[in-house]
Amino acid sequence: MTTSTRSRMPLSVWIVAVALPLLVGLVAVAVQLAWLPELPDPIAIHWGADGADGFGPVWSTTVLTAGLTIGLVGLFAAILLSARGPAPTAIHKILAVSSLAVSVLLCGTVTASVGIQRGLEDAADAPDITPWLIGSVLVGLGAAAIAWAVLPRSVAVATELSRAEPLTLAPGERSVWIAETRLSGGAVTVILLAVGFAIAATAFAIIVSDGLVWPLAFIPVLLVLMCASGISWRVRVDPSGLTVRSQPFGWPRTRVAASDIASVDTSHVEPLAEFGGWGWRWAPGRNFGVIARGGEAIEVTRRDGRRFTVTVDDSATGAALLAAYSGVAR
Repeated sequence: MTTSTRSRMPLSVWIVAVALPLLVGLVAVAVQLAWLPELPDPIAIHWGADGADGFGPVWSTTVLTAGLTIGLVGLFAAILLSARGPAPTAIHKILAVSSLAVSVLLCGTVTASVGIQRGLEDAADAPDITPWLIGSVLVGLGAAAIAWAVLPRSVAVATELSRAEPLTLAPGERSVWIAETRLSGGAVTVILLAVGFAIAATAFAIIVSDGLVWPLAFIPVLLVLMCASGISWRVRVDPSGLTVRSQPFGWPRTRVAASDIASVDTSHVEPLAEFGGWGWRWAPGRNFGVIARGGEAIEVTRRDGRRFTVTVDDSATGAALLAAYSGVAR
């Protein structure tokens, strides 16, 4: 089991993830400001099945574009700054091109919604925004594809597994190993930034629309619940097998029966590089995992080949006891 050190992220990744999205946002804001004298006040900011049905101050779209661009780019940058290990991995590249694609989609859609209202006396007469939305999606995906092609080739993350030696138990002896694992301070900071940004953006949208888009308030509420359920986890190894459950809600919960375990290993996990983040995760080739922070982990392979990983301190002890019980069960 080895540890990984921080590697320098290529400059091209920062250009795609930060510089280009900020440039797109700057251009969008400049164009919208240039169009302000030609726009009705209030301006349409929401479209329904029957056309424009939500309105706000003429400056609202410009403020929204600037705020969302800075917030989203800052969030992607914060996640990439937390990366350790080889770079760029496929996850790093996905984050970078996603930052660019979201920026193009957001800025393109909002700027188009402003442009189609130039010269109108009443914003209620604004035409359908759907074609422009589709166009922005396609341009964003195209920009992401080009950026992916020009970024350096992804580096593989080598995971070294150490087979756990079964703990020696006396005949009839029953032992239980219990541990808790929590998200690191850096991960919690990134999550708080994301939740705070979602709350601020939602509050702004509700205020400028005079409450028209109030259902958006459910988004930050769901984010808070999801984040709260992924900060702290309880890991238990007993004769029945491995159980990992969220605290304090008890869900999500995963149980791997001792009789279903083919092998137990310990490993060193880099959350961003291997699983794309923290909490309840899935990664190609690694299957599911509870990734609270970087470092030592218990990795279980089921008899059908599926794998489950949980990062936890003193993983060697928990893995040894689990290997003993899985051997007895088999």
